[in-house]
Amino acid sequence: MSGKTEPEQERTNTRSAIILAGGRGRRMGMVEKALLEFEGKTILERLLENLFQVVDEVILSVRDTSQKEKLMPVREKFPDRKINFCFDTLEDAGPLEGIRAGLLESGSEYSFVCAGDMPFVNTEVVDLLFRKARGHDAALPKWDERMFEPLHAVYSRKMIPEIEKAFGRGKHSVLAPVFQMQDIVFVDVSEIRKIDPELRTFANINTVEDFECMIESTVKKVEL
Repeated sequence: MSGKTEPEQERTNTRSAIILAGGRGRRMGMVEKALLEFEGKTILERLLENLFQVVDEVILSVRDTSQKEKLMPVREKFPDRKINFCFDTLEDAGPLEGIRAGLLESGSEYSFVCAGDMPFVNTEVVDLLFRKARGHDAALPKWDERMFEPLHAVYSRKMIPEIEKAFGRGKHSVLAPVFQMQDIVFVDVSEIRKIDPELRTFANINTVEDFECMIESTVKKVEL
């Protein structure tokens, strides 16, 4: 016997993803970045299609019910998939509050966390991070000793109390609670590059220029 209760066993055997869609898009004129569209699909729709190849449920972390209503038309395109919403309870606490709310909502021990403006998240990379994280506290992509990808990582539920402690210390950086956990697996970007040579999985959209460049690069790939 494993000694685990049925809910605990279920959490261990499933995978979740948390999409942080609560950003206000200030650098893009306050648009909903997850709803930016190219080649007939929104970024959110692309994300959901990719993530459901490797996870059992997706949690959309949003600001409020108004934002939820804006995203519902995309959610309705996946009627047979488990997609839940969660909401920030602390205002202006940044993505860390979105992660906390998502982990509380998650039905799994491990959750992949990504931003809602990442259209090329690579399913094989996500699978690698889940495999690396299993039995540990987190799997975090690492560029070097000072550069990491905390919004493209897998975290266990052990991060929840560390986030709450970080808030108690007035810290809102995503890495503040991450580095308080005892057993982090760092995944070197060179290993991820073997799967995704151009590291497009980390690409995100911050500005109009980023979005235009993304479309241009996609068109060039199609032409090739």
